[in-house]
Amino acid sequence: MLGSMVPEAQRLHASLVSAFPAYAIGRFSDRGYPLDRATVEAIETATAQLDLDLASELELPFVDQRRTPLEVFASALNTLTPILASDGIEEPADARDGDRYALAPGSSAALGDAVHAASLAWGAAKAAAFTGGDPRGPSRPSVVVMTMDRGAREELCYAAVEAGYDCVAARNPSAVSEAIASDSVKLALIDLAHRAAHDAVARLGKAGVATIVFGAGVDDLTETGLLAAGVRSVVEREQLLSAPQDHLPRIG
Repeated sequence: MLGSMVPEAQRLHASLVSAFPAYAIGRFSDRGYPLDRATVEAIETATAQLDLDLASELELPFVDQRRTPLEVFASALNTLTPILASDGIEEPADARDGDRYALAPGSSAALGDAVHAASLAWGAAKAAAFTGGDPRGPSRPSVVVMTMDRGAREELCYAAVEAGYDCVAARNPSAVSEAIASDSVKLALIDLAHRAAHDAVARLGKAGVATIVFGAGVDDLTETGLLAAGVRSVVEREQLLSAPQDHLPRIG
């Protein structure tokens, strides 16, 4: 989960996954490759796979990581190769081994300023780890984020890191319990649409963790029940996602 990554890795993960769909579509367009419904669906699938694969790699200690983030990004792009091959698209002159349709970026700079800056920061953190330094300083307080919406999860985690927290992306109640056990959790943001939302709220309330629940059109009865369960506040989904920093006291 994202909480086991250093903050620099969290930023890089969020920026790469966010950049992938637009980059892939732009690359297809620039190359004149067909962009139909099947292609868009393949890009969506590749984005979801990148989210998982990149998290799995960046969660590892630096010394155990076997692929760079850009290599994982390129691997996700490579899953689009079969759809191009099935359309009979000829390989371009600048194709390379493992990149038959020249989709992979040459560097993080090709993915935009946000990715490039995140990549440089991650590289500096990795270099510091191998030379005995630690740019992070002591362990930081964390925020638990529980939502099935990948875009919302990335946005909230990014805002949490920017506010000075580590982010724990919890996909199930067990992950919430693990986060609570770490004694670093100071705040939780729980999406009411998540099937385990009420279970998570109960666990967080029992542990005394300040919890914000968000959802679309939460009725008065539900809000009253959540507040009675110890939730600090219930906010509209769009209100939280439009300005998450308003709900995250800045630290550090």
